[in-house]
Amino acid sequence: MLVMFFSMIGKYLGWGAASALTGAVLYANLPTRFTIGAVTPAASYLAGAKLHKVDSEKDVLTAPVIKASELFKKSPALVMAVRRPGCALCRREAAELSTLKDELDKKGIQFFGVVHEYKGVEGFKPFFKGDVYYDEEKRFYGPNQRWLPLWMGFLRLDTYLNAYKAKKRGVKGNMEGEGRLLGGVYFLDDDQMVYAHLEKSWGDAANVGEILAAVRKFN
Repeated sequence: MLVMFFSMIGKYLGWGAASALTGAVLYANLPTRFTIGAVTPAASYLAGAKLHKVDSEKDVLTAPVIKASELFKKSPALVMAVRRPGCALCRREAAELSTLKDELDKKGIQFFGVVHEYKGVEGFKPFFKGDVYYDEEKRFYGPNQRWLPLWMGFLRLDTYLNAYKAKKRGVKGNMEGEGRLLGGVYFLDDDQMVYAHLEKSWGDAANVGEILAAVRKFN
C-alpha cells in the first residue's frame, strides 16, 4: 500500500518531490529520542521550580510563589507536565491519570499538574482531578527541553492515532497555545525519581498501569 501511495505522489508531484517528502515522513517518524533527545530531569532539578497555583487564569501572576521542593517534602507526588492545556490529547491523558486519584489518596500521594502557559487551564481542569501550577521557568520541561517542530508533529503517524483515541473517548480541545514543547509525567518521593515518562510525540500518554504498579509499592 505504501508503494502505491508513493507511486501516486511521484506521478503527480514528480519523483524529486516524492523523494523529498518520503525522506521527511521517514525522518519525522523516527523515535524522537534520536531527533530531539530524551533526558529525564533529576528530582533535584524539578525541586527548584518556582510555581504559581492556577485558581483562575487572570490572577496567576499575582498568586504566591511556591517552591516545588516544599510540595515534594509534604509527601510523594505524581505530577503531569502538560504540553498544552487546550489540547484534546493532553486532556485525554489528564482524564486517564485522574482515574488513579482514589488510589493516590489512599497512599497519601499528591496529584498535581504543571503548565508552561496558563491560557486554557480553566478548560483543562474538568479533566484533571488535581491542582494545577504555572511553571514560568519551564523547569518541569527541562533542563533538556524537547521541542517537536510542527511539521514533524503533523507528519507523525502516532499523532493521528492519538487524536483518534481522544475523539473516541469524546474529549474535545482547541488549537490555542504553544504545543511544541513536550511534557511528561513524574512520580517523585522527595529527592527520588520513582517513575518518569517523557512525552515522545503529541499525545504520547504515560502508561497508567505502570504508574499504578509503582504507586502500590508504597505502604
